[in-house]
Amino acid sequence: MPNKSEPAPDRSVSAAERTMAILNAFLVAKGPLSLGELEEITGLFKSVILRYMITLTRESMVRKNEDGSYQLGTKVLSLAYSYEQSIDYLEIIRPSLQTLVAESRETASFYVREGTMRICLFRQNSPQSLRVSLRQGDTVPLDETSTGQVLQRAAEQPMLDGSYIRQSAGLIDPLTTSISTPVFGVREKLVGALTLSGPIGRFQPADPAVRSLLLREAARLSATFGSTGHYRDIDHTATRPRDAG
Repeated sequence: MPNKSEPAPDRSVSAAERTMAILNAFLVAKGPLSLGELEEITGLFKSVILRYMITLTRESMVRKNEDGSYQLGTKVLSLAYSYEQSIDYLEIIRPSLQTLVAESRETASFYVREGTMRICLFRQNSPQSLRVSLRQGDTVPLDETSTGQVLQRAAEQPMLDGSYIRQSAGLIDPLTTSISTPVFGVREKLVGALTLSGPIGRFQPADPAVRSLLLREAARLSATFGSTGHYRDIDHTATRPRDAG
């Protein structure tokens, strides 16, 4: 006779884990999946997957196609939109800007694109007396600065030839150099450009430690904003810069 003082197994946790395993399978595949493919990816039996599909399709989390395969449903898009609307950009981006300034001693900024213009959405100035001083809200035309390159090309060619990073020097201010990398979000859409700027001669954008620092924070922000396809090889949980190669 079972001991009544012992709690029953928490089957709800197992159910949640199986549900997430099924939904995550679609993130890996990025397209429709058959029951056999779902079984191979999740490790669950087809009979088990079918039971979960009854609820997932009813709730529009998953849709069954005419050929018997399954794909993510419209509810997922609604959840993604709701997530985007709930984001407090400043509270998410500010810690990265503070980290960039603390570790590089240069000016960090976050830019977004609006039409043919780039806007300095947030910035954290260098604590040094000789510095690049940016004003939050500054709006200038898209150009060939590192920030301009990222905002123009990352949206059109998200992988940026696999390098992510762009550098420039002396294009607007002959004494200034900068390095930028894109930040991605839900559905791998470009959110903005993360930039470090400083005086030529003191600031060395090509320094592996600088590049690693910028990539690490871009990876952290992208993951927070919902990107799953970019910066997967970058350890954004590291506490110190690593050489990004």
